[in-house]
Amino acid sequence: MGFTTVNEYVNSLHEKGKKAVCEFVDFMRVEFPQITPKISYGMPMWWAGKKMYDGYVAVSAAKAHYSIHFHDEERVSHLATLLPDSTFGKKCVNIKYGDEKSAKLVMQSVKDYFNGIL
Repeated sequence: MGFTTVNEYVNSLHEKGKKAVCEFVDFMRVEFPQITPKISYGMPMWWAGKKMYDGYVAVSAAKAHYSIHFHDEERVSHLATLLPDSTFGKKCVNIKYGDEKSAKLVMQSVKDYFNGIL
């Protein structure tokens, strides 16, 4: 199913996914109100510039975890050393639902990332 808005994406999720993604969307709205999220590759994304490759962060939800996707692979590699309870994909951190400690650390990393490139 193709989504055109963040709300459509969120409304398609199961309860845990909806809660986690909404928390991240709210975090981004507060910390970076100047960045309007868009749906790209089927998930909400926040671009640092006019093009995705200027830098981005995205969020997606799965059955047992949600993922924060970074343009910066080195950032993901660094987070892997700090988050032993999380798993990692190419350019993404997979956070188990309810793991608030990891979520806070990743959100701080998102803040640092965007503050460094905006």
